[in-house]
Amino acid sequence: MKHLIGGLFPTQETANLAYQALQSSGFPSEEISMFVHRPRNRTIRTMDVRVQDIAKNALVGGLILAVIGGFIGFLVGSGNLVLPGVESAASDPNPAFLIASIMAGVVGGGLTGIIAGVASKLLRSQEKAEVMTRKINQEGVLVTVNVSDSQSEAKARNIMKEHQAVEVGNPSEKWDLSAWVSPNENQPSLANTR
Repeated sequence: MKHLIGGLFPTQETANLAYQALQSSGFPSEEISMFVHRPRNRTIRTMDVRVQDIAKNALVGGLILAVIGGFIGFLVGSGNLVLPGVESAASDPNPAFLIASIMAGVVGGGLTGIIAGVASKLLRSQEKAEVMTRKINQEGVLVTVNVSDSQSEAKARNIMKEHQAVEVGNPSEKWDLSAWVSPNENQPSLANTR
């Protein structure tokens, strides 16, 4: 039973040399195919970070930590939470100290939340941008060949590696099949070869 082996080549020239070497070593030309990466403009746009998204994260983070900070300030101001250096005021709670503690908690928590919200959005956007960049850089030329046994598979793998294949393996396990298209009209997509 035949199955497909593919090799990813950095340039068209190296892919052409591998294609010719596979033919020269006895693989029939109808069993060898070449595919190029389908351009995806959509992935480039998803790397952008919008100011509205950063502001939304800053607002949410600020509100959440302001509420938590205000609650902690209330506990300190009412004497229910004793902090070092504040013990004497806690024994005789007065309204001014309570209000000052709550305000300090709200302001401190709010500022911390704003910073944390902005930082989390920027870090997530950076991770997403790195993932998208890797996908965009996964371009090149993919050469596939149908092999019938382990001996012909080993032979095809060796030929591809000798001709500078960046990766060699089963195309359905290594690459997104729908992202690769054939330059000729007979096989428009690698997904059709399964």
